[in-house]
Amino acid sequence: MRTAAIVGLAFGVAMLASQEAGAQMIRLGEVLVLTPSEGTHATGGSDHLVQADRGNRKGQFYRVWTGAAKSGTPPAGDRSTEYHLLSPEKAGTLPDVDVLGIHFIKVLPERRDAFERFVGETLHPAVANLRPDLRLLYCKAVRGAEAPGYILLFALTKQSRDKYWPGGSDSDVLRAAFAPIRVHTKELSTYLVPDSALTDEKFAAAIYESREWTDFVLVPSGSR
Repeated sequence: MRTAAIVGLAFGVAMLASQEAGAQMIRLGEVLVLTPSEGTHATGGSDHLVQADRGNRKGQFYRVWTGAAKSGTPPAGDRSTEYHLLSPEKAGTLPDVDVLGIHFIKVLPERRDAFERFVGETLHPAVANLRPDLRLLYCKAVRGAEAPGYILLFALTKQSRDKYWPGGSDSDVLRAAFAPIRVHTKELSTYLVPDSALTDEKFAAAIYESREWTDFVLVPSGSR
């Protein structure tokens, strides 16, 4: 009986830890709102605090709000940007993440409509479910500081980021993941502003990755 009690207690603790860990995630939706922040958690808010730990905006804090396209009004502010997922019907069920790898995609103004069709017809079917732990999602800025514009969101967890980019470098498993979709890079490059994307083939995700990018990592509640 004593052993059973100990096992039951351990199981309960493990379940609680799992639930707490699960709570410290961002559930992605078709709408994503990013707002620069001073680095404090909102009281009773539905958004999340993130901090950039890599890339062009390293050290900066942002607030992240996500939701369905028709479920309430997203937050608005002078510094906020509201992004909508392109061709959401091609992206599948959106994941829970604690890392937002954001690449600011520079699309030629005269090619925007064609680019969005390319995303829906070709890119999202190929990359939105690239790997279970590596999802690439194209979004359009419809309002705010970064509009008009586009981002490519690498939807990640800390564990998957360490798997694909250990220490910030490309891994062999990342190269294997991107090998089948390199076939799309030639056409993709025709939509982009020259020199705005990484083009060196030493990068596994060349053309998909932008020169302007940052990784936002979830700041757990109670840590600040």
